[in-house]
Amino acid sequence: MICQSCQKLQATLHQLDVVYDDAGKAQVSERDFCAVCAKKAGLPVPKAAAFPKIISMLSKAFLPHEASGTATPITPDSQEDLTCPDCGWTLRDLRQTSRLGCPNDYEVFADYVGEMLERLHGHSQHVDEREDSLLDQLSAEMDQAILAEDYEAAARFRDQIQNLDADSETTGE
Repeated sequence: MICQSCQKLQATLHQLDVVYDDAGKAQVSERDFCAVCAKKAGLPVPKAAAFPKIISMLSKAFLPHEASGTATPITPDSQEDLTCPDCGWTLRDLRQTSRLGCPNDYEVFADYVGEMLERLHGHSQHVDEREDSLLDQLSAEMDQAILAEDYEAAARFRDQIQNLDADSETTGE
């Protein structure tokens, strides 16, 4: 919705005025303002809370407490104090939720992100799914060629599969 005052910016504030006449009948008027025009009109514009702080507070509210016995134990005491200065996310939060609170957490918890990815996905390196699907497709086509007793085509598919596997090994995937 566009601001009704400047007709340029996105409206972020909706004003609803209800005025009662002498007979008690309500007259309702509605207007939409962008933050700039709302300030000019003297309307209070709430400041948006920092998104990472909101996420941090909500996540901590729903995380299991240590008293319940479901918290992930953290061994060395020095790690317990590891906290992101931007969003307040802690190493405990990362280990319990497998989520990061803000972009800075990639640097703060760099030593633990690989461990988390390994636990979640079984590997910490990005796997190109297109290559996996190509291998699956070639394998299926090779199986079809074998069933059709077209052994020359099956050999070509086998060679293509071997080449892709060799390429994957040389690139370190």
